[in-house]
Amino acid sequence: MPYPKIELHAEELEGLILEQGFSKAAFVRSADLPQSVAGHGEIAALGPGTFLLAALSCFREEAEDLSEPGDPHTLIAPFARRNYYAEAVARMKRVVRSLRTTHGFSKQAMRIFCNSPLPEKALAVSSGLGSYGKNSLILIPGMGSLFVIAGLFIPADVVGMNSSPAVTDQSAATVARFLLCGSCRACQNACPVNALEEAGRLDEIRCLQALCTEPRPFSESHRRAWAFRLYGCQSCQDVCPLNRNLEVQTATRRGELGPSRSIRQLLSLSAQQFREVLRGSALARSWIPPRTLLRNALLAAGNRRDPVLLQAVSRHRSSPDPLVARAAAWALSRIGESAGGERA
Repeated sequence: MPYPKIELHAEELEGLILEQGFSKAAFVRSADLPQSVAGHGEIAALGPGTFLLAALSCFREEAEDLSEPGDPHTLIAPFARRNYYAEAVARMKRVVRSLRTTHGFSKQAMRIFCNSPLPEKALAVSSGLGSYGKNSLILIPGMGSLFVIAGLFIPADVVGMNSSPAVTDQSAATVARFLLCGSCRACQNACPVNALEEAGRLDEIRCLQALCTEPRPFSESHRRAWAFRLYGCQSCQDVCPLNRNLEVQTATRRGELGPSRSIRQLLSLSAQQFREVLRGSALARSWIPPRTLLRNALLAAGNRRDPVLLQAVSRHRSSPDPLVARAAAWALSRIGESAGGERA
């Protein structure tokens, strides 16, 4: 199917993207994608056109842990503290409205994507938005890895795009890897479960981020490595030199959870109340079972080892859900060990 006879200019599109608070925009024609990306079912179904990729910062200068004496908290990774995904989609919708008004596109002709089934990281690299880091994430100078990717498929060619040689699968796999990393191994060395032994290849069987929404028990070593988290693991990003001295922040309170939540409060909630707390947040996704977050909060309680949490944890020891009951039993044993040591 040929492109519609609509002339779009890269400068115009980039202006619309930056006007909406995105920090960078990049483009790639579907015809220029490497076969490993172009052959993806979701990509192929869209047909010929241009992919617009953009980055929205999820960096925020704020405290990492709001715990107070007698009220220990469980921690949330920066990208999930607010619903940056929904915020990015809302901003991209305004771009779509502008394009419909000025160029006559139908709403159905364009597709917004963010945290979607499309291979977004591969599209980001193919477009030049960023490059792969050794932690398998996308890196952008001035933004590090603290951003979410949003994109828009437009069934038209874009005039004025930066020209580049055809991308082959081999160049996509090598040239765009680790351009900003050099010999640095900070992320690999920082991983608490050794999930980055091979640069750029994430071992999802070990990775805490990959496991945190899986409804199965953690190993003993993973329970301890989980530390105080509720959702997300930032260890590899916390040590990345590219994530230092960042300045770009996104002003939004959409789906705000904050950097941490009271463990005692979370453990006192009914299942319905727990879902209400998460409503509208980045954690209210169909693939994130609330029971796994409850498991995570119990593991955080065990690692806090604070006797003030005994009563809140104890109510889950008899849960009919084995995932929750096992986590509660482990947390109680850890807190009990701590209390016993203090008495001794």
